[in-house]
Parts: sequence; structure tokens; C-alpha cells
Amino acid sequence: MISAGIASFYFPPPRIYPPAAFYLEVSSNFRYHEYVDELEVREMLNEQVVFITGAGRGIGRAIAELFASKGAIIAAAARSVGEITEVCDNITSAGGRAIPVQMDLTDESSIKNAITKAQSELGPIDILINNAAVITLHKIVDTPTDAWDQLMSTNMRGLFITCREVLPQMIERKSGRIVNVGSMAGRRGYIEQAAYCASKHALVGFTKVLALETQKFGIRVNMLSPGGVLTGLSTDLRASRGESEDSPEWMTADEVAAAALYLCSQDGAALTDELVLRRYASEPWR
Repeated sequence: MISAGIASFYFPPPRIYPPAAFYLEVSSNFRYHEYVDELEVREMLNEQVVFITGAGRGIGRAIAELFASKGAIIAAAARSVGEITEVCDNITSAGGRAIPVQMDLTDESSIKNAITKAQSELGPIDILINNAAVITLHKIVDTPTDAWDQLMSTNMRGLFITCREVLPQMIERKSGRIVNVGSMAGRRGYIEQAAYCASKHALVGFTKVLALETQKFGIRVNMLSPGGVLTGLSTDLRASRGESEDSPEWMTADEVAAAALYLCSQDGAALTDELVLRRYASEPWR
């Protein structure tokens, strides 16, 4: 174990993660520019096509706007055309380039059509950020089957299909980056979040296999696991806990976006398999 400041590094045993990789936990006062040179970031992301799911709001929107500001070309995917159109309008108004791509993660044909549209209009996808997710709050005994199925269809089945459809062109080009946005719910269990926790635990396993299968093709796979984030997705959860937006337990979408940028800026012998992001005020190593 090596600890320095806010970062802690844990080198995992062999055969679990690809070689030359490490685990990083960092508090959410994280700022990518403390670790990566600004000019290098712009050079890495300039004209890179970035496909982001759930880009209409919250973390996805923050990632889209931040990456666009560094020169990336954005394919903003979500169900709500209005939301992603607004995001893309903001990006283009600021001098960036972005297109809205309507996509329903519960519909396989919708996913395929969205990816085809992005590739035909922007070119091959260089970076895939699987951010979209839904949550339902029920105790296990009260969880409706359709609520469970809907959540799993969005959080895991749709993500799997998205990866499967993007991978062939990344494999052919022997290049690409995939960032799966997980959660602390993929590392722990939370009352009334059985379906959500199950989906995020499943995502951890899926991401490990994805990294192993694609490493030989030059594809870098990362897992970004934030704690509580102030987004619309967490509104009901905060209310159920009696917590406000002023709670030190909750971080901002911009902080998570900065961590995603850090992951996509890595280029060398080292690779961060998983980046766990928490509020500095919260309890470490939970």
C-alpha cells in the first residue's frame, strides 16, 4: 500500500486485472489539472469522438461539456431529445462540436441505430462513456418485478449491448477507451437499493472481463465509482435519508466529470482500473 496526500494506491493480485494497472481511491476535491498537463489533455482529446450515454443531465451532461471544452467531438445520447439538444446547443455556442443522439437503453434496435448515427456523422467512436443509469427505492420484499427488470435492462443489458456494438470498430483500429460509470453501490450494500446495488455489482464483474478481453487490442477500460452525487437521480434518495444538498456526503457532477477526464487522459504504461471517488469529509475506505 502506498499513500500520498489524497490518493491511495493498491496493486491488485495477478489474473484479476490486466498487468501494469493499479487501483486508485481519491477524495472528491479531485482536480484533474493537478495530475495532467492542460496542453497534453487538449492534444489527447482534440477531435476525439466521445459517445456518452445519459448525456442530457447530471454527470453525463457535465462530462459532455467538460470534454467538449478540451476539443473532443461529442455524441450526446439519451432518451430525452430536448435535454440532449440543449446540451449540444450549449456546446456549439461555446465553439465546440456535438450532436444529439436519441437512444433508449431498453431497446436494442434504438441502441444500434444511435451508434450507427454517431459513427456515420462523426466517424469512429474513440471514447465510450457508459454513464446512464436509473435507480428504484424498494425493500426487497416490496420490489415489483417490472421495476427490477426495467432497472436491469437500463443499467446492465443496455450497457452490454452498447459495448458490444461499439467494440468491433475499436478492435479493428486497435485503439479505444471505455469508461463505465459505476457507484459505491457496486462495492457495498444499501437498504432499499437491492436492484441498483445488484446492477452496479454486476457492472464491476462485466468491466473486469471487458478489460481482460480487449487489452490485446489496445483498448483501455476504466471503472469510475463515485459516492453520492448531487443529481436528479439522487433526489429521492437524499429525501429518503433526510439529507440536503449541503450535506458533506454529496459531491457535484463536475467533480465526477473531472475524474472521468483524468482517466481518459492517461496514456502510457500505467492504467487506473478503477477510480473510487468520495467526498473528502466522508469515512475513508468504506
